[in-house]
Amino acid sequence: MRKIVVFSILISAILCVLTSAKKEDKNATEKAAATQHTSAYREDQIARKKAILTFKMVFVEGGSFTMGCTAEQESECLLPEKPAHPVFVRSFAICKYTVTQRQWREVMGKNPSDTRDDDSPVTNISWDDAQKFIEKLNAFLGSNYRLPTEAEWEYAARGGVMSENYKYSGGNDMYSLGWYKDNAEGVPHPNGKRKENELGLYDMSGNVWEWCSDWYGAYPEDTETELINPEGASTGTERVVRGGYFEGPTLFCRVSCRNKSKPDYASSIIGLRLAMDKSSAD
Repeated sequence: MRKIVVFSILISAILCVLTSAKKEDKNATEKAAATQHTSAYREDQIARKKAILTFKMVFVEGGSFTMGCTAEQESECLLPEKPAHPVFVRSFAICKYTVTQRQWREVMGKNPSDTRDDDSPVTNISWDDAQKFIEKLNAFLGSNYRLPTEAEWEYAARGGVMSENYKYSGGNDMYSLGWYKDNAEGVPHPNGKRKENELGLYDMSGNVWEWCSDWYGAYPEDTETELINPEGASTGTERVVRGGYFEGPTLFCRVSCRNKSKPDYASSIIGLRLAMDKSSAD
């Protein structure tokens, strides 16, 4: 009788061990499945985010041009655009469109713009904010985006080596080229809805001012020596903005027009366009 009891206890112990092992295996399987599901979800989210942060870049072949108050600007040139001077810009890449509100939100987690539209330019961002955005964007993508220099911006707006010497970026009829006070109805508009310029760039005249990397400074008095890839003043208190905006006159939309703003000042009329060195874009 005693042997039977001992045998029963032994069988019960074995069954307990087997049951416990099965539970552990089940838990391990469920845990592995949950981990795999979480990993797949995370990978899917990263892929989705990368798709949103795919910027259409346009290669800009380097070349020489006259920067500032040139003949096609006629009598509208303002003092900061003078004197016109020769500049050589090395090849680079620049974004076809300005950074959208959707793209900004994906990187920064919020949309600071007054007028909300995912496909419209992000606004209410300072130059300092733009630098934080670019730093986070590059860390996530492993890329080397940056703001264009003022010289790069004007060269691209003029059409680079394909320039037709227009007054605005892409032509002389501002109404068809971009958004300004006569057609914008007081708000910025989605990217790419007007005519592109010679390089296939959109909205470089009108819609929103665009931050450049440079400190704002006077143009050089020397109009004979060609500047090679200039990066603006070495110091300053304000950063360059270019391109005009949706509430402004055509005067501000001209390719040579310059403006400036404090680097910590965020405005509902200023956005940004990304650029990249040619070596990074290859």
